[in-house]
Parts: sequence; C-alpha cells; structure tokens
Amino acid sequence: MRLHFSGGSKALFMVGVLLVFAALTPAMAGTVIVGTPADAGTGNSFPFGGNYDSFADGQYQQVYTHSLFTGPITITGLEFYNTQKNEGATAMNTGTFTISLSTTAADWNTLSPTAASNIGGDNTLVFSGSLAQTWAFGDTLSIAFSTPFTYTPGAGANLLLNVVATGTGDAGGVIPFDTNGYNNGGLNGDTIFGRDYHNSVGYGGTPVVNSGYGLVTGFDTGGGTSATPEPATFALLGAGLAGLSLLRKRVRR
Repeated sequence: MRLHFSGGSKALFMVGVLLVFAALTPAMAGTVIVGTPADAGTGNSFPFGGNYDSFADGQYQQVYTHSLFTGPITITGLEFYNTQKNEGATAMNTGTFTISLSTTAADWNTLSPTAASNIGGDNTLVFSGSLAQTWAFGDTLSIAFSTPFTYTPGAGANLLLNVVATGTGDAGGVIPFDTNGYNNGGLNGDTIFGRDYHNSVGYGGTPVVNSGYGLVTGFDTGGGTSATPEPATFALLGAGLAGLSLLRKRVRR
C-alpha cells in the first residue's frame, strides 16, 4: 500500500521522526575551559605538579569569578593542562589529594588569606585519592569526581576549588601547569582568578594570596555519553511518537 502525504502531513511526519531520533540520541558530555589563552612559555606547579606539601602547608584554594559561567553547570571532573612549559617530567607527583568545591562570596580580588573563611556552606568533597600516573609534556591531568557538584553562578556566588595535598613527592619531575595572569611575574594579570596558599614553617609560614592569577581549568560536565535518558528526553520521545500517531490517523482517512 502506498501512502500519499499532503504538505502538512509531510511536515508533521518529519517533525515526528526528528523528535524521535533526538530523543534516542544520547547527550554528549562537554568540557568548559576557563582561563585561555594560557600565559605563553610559563606555568605553575601548585598544587598538582610538584612536592607541594613540602613547600606549603598542603592547602591550596582557587576562586573562579561567576561571570566565567553562563548558567548552572553540573561538574563531574576537572582538567589541568601542560602545554606551555616543559620541565621534562616523566610522572605526576605522588601523594593524596583531597578536593572539594563550594560557592563563595570571595572573588578573584577578595580571597581571604584565612582559608577556612573562603569555604561556602555547600562545600562538597568531590575527590580524594592518588593522581599518580606517567607524564609527558602536552598531557592533560584529568580528575574524575566521585561526587558531582552543581554550581549556579551569580553575584556573590563564585566557585571555590579547595585542595589539600598530603605526602606529596616529585621524583618524576616538576610539571608547570598552564596559567593565566602571569603579568611578567606580577601574578596579577587578570580579573577572573585568585588563589590562596600557605607557605610552610620552613618558608616563613605566611599565607599568600595572588589576585588575578591561577591555573587554566577545564570543568567536565559529564563522563561520556549518557546511558540513561534524561527526563527531557522522555518528553521529546513522547512528543515524537504522538506526532507519528496523529499522522497515521490522518493517512488512514
């Protein structure tokens, strides 16, 4: 039996087919990268690229101003890049890294040297463990979270990365991760990042805040293709099937 479609029926048929395919196509994950372009020919090893807790007290914070993000984002991992400076490292440093995210009222230029006062009430532990792995210049450090963190940007709601490193060692060499805001060594060349770290007792024991400097960071928004359709997917599927059902009734007439 041959089906003859009117112009309206053809359009309805195409809409239905497209909606069904859209519903069945899994959503791809993405990475939001902030801080590019990276400072040319330089980088910084704090806190992931060296024997961090021998120099500092093991704690590192970086704040990201809310205007870097266009809307809510569910973060499932972080990425850091080594594309600008090659120190010949062959392995990531050893040790345990405990990472948490929270919203904070502190911004790139108002980060407190008192680390605890920067941490928001929604502080969430997202990773704890080793990052040890082989390394070569140009590699990316990818940290997959055990617990996702949903961040909604807004005035007074910036994003804070809090890292505590223990037992670190850099036998494989130092890795200078890409940065933004170097400004000829002033470490104050942008208006998007700020970082806070504390020197160890052997280096004076004083807190250091750099307003306008930090690591270029990738925020992963998923771990690959979605295996389970989202609620919106089911809505699209329903709409597509309804359109095809209506078309079938019209053709029968």
